Amino acid sequence: MSFRLPLFASYPPEVDFEPFEPVKGVQPWKVYADVPHRYFGSVEALKDYVVSLKEMGVNVMLLLPHFLPSFSEYVVKDYERPCALFGDWKGFASFMEFVEKQGLDRMIDIPFNHADFQAEHMKRNWYKNHEGNGIEAGADDVDADGNRIRVNWGAFILDNSNPELIDYWLAKVIFPHVGRYHVNAIRIDAAWGLDPVGLGRIIRETKARFPHVWFLAENLGMDKLIDLARSGIEAGADRFFNNMYWYSGGLAIPSDVYRFLRQSGGKPSCTLFSSHDVLMPAMKALAELQTDRLGCLSDKALHRQVVERDRLLSLETLSADEKEKVVQLTKLDFLLAAFLSTDLMFVAGSERCLLESLDVLRSGPADFGRGIGSDLPEFMAELLKAKASDKLFASEGVTIPFGRWKRGEIGCKGYVRTSGRRHLLVAVNTNLSQPAFFRLPKRIKKASALFGLAQGGRRGPLTGKIGPELALGPGQATVIFTPE
Repeated sequence: MSFRLPLFASYPPEVDFEPFEPVKGVQPWKVYADVPHRYFGSVEALKDYVVSLKEMGVNVMLLLPHFLPSFSEYVVKDYERPCALFGDWKGFASFMEFVEKQGLDRMIDIPFNHADFQAEHMKRNWYKNHEGNGIEAGADDVDADGNRIRVNWGAFILDNSNPELIDYWLAKVIFPHVGRYHVNAIRIDAAWGLDPVGLGRIIRETKARFPHVWFLAENLGMDKLIDLARSGIEAGADRFFNNMYWYSGGLAIPSDVYRFLRQSGGKPSCTLFSSHDVLMPAMKALAELQTDRLGCLSDKALHRQVVERDRLLSLETLSADEKEKVVQLTKLDFLLAAFLSTDLMFVAGSERCLLESLDVLRSGPADFGRGIGSDLPEFMAELLKAKASDKLFASEGVTIPFGRWKRGEIGCKGYVRTSGRRHLLVAVNTNLSQPAFFRLPKRIKKASALFGLAQGGRRGPLTGKIGPELALGPGQATVIFTPE
C-alpha cells in the first residue's frame, strides 16, 4: 500500500517541495516503545527488537517491570532481583548498556504503589492497614458488558508516606539502577495513588544525585485527567500521559486536557497509540472494517468477541483484501495519534498488527509471533521522521476534535491543535469505499499561509489552492499546518 499523504495527490509545478529535515538542537519530544519482556524468549531476541525500534524512530525504550514477579510483573515479589529473562543484575545491566549504545533512553517501570503482600525485603509496616489484612490494590474499570466494576490486581497498597519506605526505594532500587545499570528514566506506575510528598522526595533526591534522570507519571484511568495527574504534578514529574486519545471517542474531554495543560505548566504529555493497558490498534481497525458487527462494542466486549468467541488470533487468517484494509485503517489511526501531543507511545507488536491485547499474566513469544508483515513499520517510520521535522508536530496546545469519533461511525474525523500562534489540522477518512467531506475550521481558513505533508517532505505554500470544504478520498488523510 502507498503512503497516502496528503490530500493533494498531485501539485501544480509552482508548489514547492521540501524534504523532511530534523529540527536542529535538542529534540524535546519522546517516542516510546512500551516493551513487555515476556514477548521475548531470550535477551538476544529482545536486542534484535530494540534495533528495529531504533530504525523506526523510537528514542525511548520503556521496559515493563523487570523485577522478580509474583504472578505478574505488576505484583512484584522482590525488587532486589531481576526476572528470569535477565538472570542477574549483570545480565540486566549488559542489556541496558546495549540499549544505551543504540542511542535510546532506558526507562524502567516501577510499581511504587503496590507489591505482593509477601514481597521479599518489604517490611510489614510499609503496607497500608498492615496491622490487619492489608488493602488490595486495584482500580475502577468497565467490563465487557459495560458495567462499572472494581478490578483488583492481586497486589497490596504500599504506604509511600513512610520515610523508611522512601529510603528503600532510593537506596535499593533507584540509585543502583541509575548508577550501575544504565537506566536514565523512570515510569511511575499508578502515580495517581501515590502520596505526593513521598513521591516528591523520590523525584527530588534522585534528580539531586542524578540530574539527567527524568520521570513519567502514569495517570490513566476512568476519572478526569487532572484528578489523576495531580499527585504527579505536585511531586514534580517531568512528563505525563494525555488521556484524550485513550478514551473511545475523545470528544468529551478536550476541556479536561486543557485544564491539565494549564495546571501542569505546559509540561510534555504523551499520546497513546497503544500500551499494555489498552486495545491493540489492529483490533480497533478490524472493528471499523466490520462496523455492522463489531463497531458498537466496547474495548473489552470487542476483544471477547474476536478472540474468545470468533477465535481470530491473527490477521493472517483474513483474506488479502481484508488484511490490507485493516493495515490501512491502522495507518490512519497512527496518523491521528502521532501529531496530537509532544510525545507518542506504542506497545510492542502494534507495528506487527497483533490482535490480542497484551496480558501481563500470560503473553509470551508465541503471542508476539502472531503478528503479520506489512508496510506499516515503514509508514510509522516515515511519520516519525515527519514529526521530528517541525516543533509544531511535537508540542502541546489547545486541541479541538471534530467529525466521526463515536464507535461504529466511519467517515472524516480529526482535530485542530493550536500551539502558540501556529495551527495544525489532521484529518482522516475511515471510509474505505467512499469519499468524505469536511469544512475547514476558521483558524485554518484565515491563515495567511498553509503547508501540507507529502511522502518524504512538505508541500507549500498552498494559499489560494484550498477551498472552504475539503474532500478526502477513501482511506485518505491530510495534514495541513501554518509555518513558523
